[in-house]
Amino acid sequence: MSGLTQIGDGVWAFVRPSGGWGEANTGLIVAPGTASMVVDTVWDTAWAKRVAEVQQPLVAHAPITEAVNTHSDGDHWWGNDTLPSSTRITTSRAALAGMHEDLPPAALGALAGIGGVLGALPGPVGAAGAYVARVRGGARFPRRTPRLPDRTFDTRDIIDIGDRRIELERLGPCHTAGDLVAHVPDAGVVFAGDLLFIGSTPILWHGPMENWFSALERLISWDAATYVPGHGPLCGHAEIRALRDYWAWVNDAGRDRHRAGRSPLQAARELVRSPEFRQWREWESPERLVLSLSTLFDQWNGNPPGPPAIRRRARAFADAETLLREGIL
Repeated sequence: MSGLTQIGDGVWAFVRPSGGWGEANTGLIVAPGTASMVVDTVWDTAWAKRVAEVQQPLVAHAPITEAVNTHSDGDHWWGNDTLPSSTRITTSRAALAGMHEDLPPAALGALAGIGGVLGALPGPVGAAGAYVARVRGGARFPRRTPRLPDRTFDTRDIIDIGDRRIELERLGPCHTAGDLVAHVPDAGVVFAGDLLFIGSTPILWHGPMENWFSALERLISWDAATYVPGHGPLCGHAEIRALRDYWAWVNDAGRDRHRAGRSPLQAARELVRSPEFRQWREWESPERLVLSLSTLFDQWNGNPPGPPAIRRRARAFADAETLLREGIL
């Protein structure tokens, strides 16, 4: 299957290099002859089944006994029903709370379907609807809410499979409230979830931004040979630093526009036209800049970090679609 890559002794990543909406990477860690762990599942039912099928030969003598979901976004756990029923699924306590709070797949699928129709309308309603349909793309969502994790932790945890130790650490709230990473020390591999978007524009849904900077420093401190991002190709320290540079620019340039009284959309228009943006223009979905500005502006307005309310998310989606329709990206 395209996308399957061995990245260490008994460690594989299932990579979708473009890293677009829903194109999440997953992983498999095998203790030969003993047991295996899956890191994340995907929301597209067809892709989730393909991943499950292709890993069968790899786990024939090491059944999947453990799984980890790195955070609450559906594209990282809505494929949980493809795991063996006996598999124990772990996530952070904050991520599990987010899974309960987010829209279930049936509801998001219905909104995307309606959005495809509303997209023909002018104005923010049509733009928001069109962008929701864009987020789903061609993915087929599960018809019912998939199996939720049955085990949680707060800050750090260790799971052993055979003689292998996997270290889990929650570094959020950043992208979402409960972002966690899975470190496989004996293989020099870190599964970073959506704390890393490589060649793909990241999204700050929750914040604060300062936490994301700290998380990137923590990732670099492990000095791993291979980092598996939530979206985009495998990477090393150089790519992590490039992401840090992007966030530093967004944070500083965005704050300047906020102080000048710009809206998130007005700020995004100015930023994507600036010379500094050229180095990131080719990243997947560059319009997602305005989604992060929406979060930052909300916090700079004095509101505490938290998941976006439906109204703010809809407004941000409308702004993202507007940027695309204006043809400035």
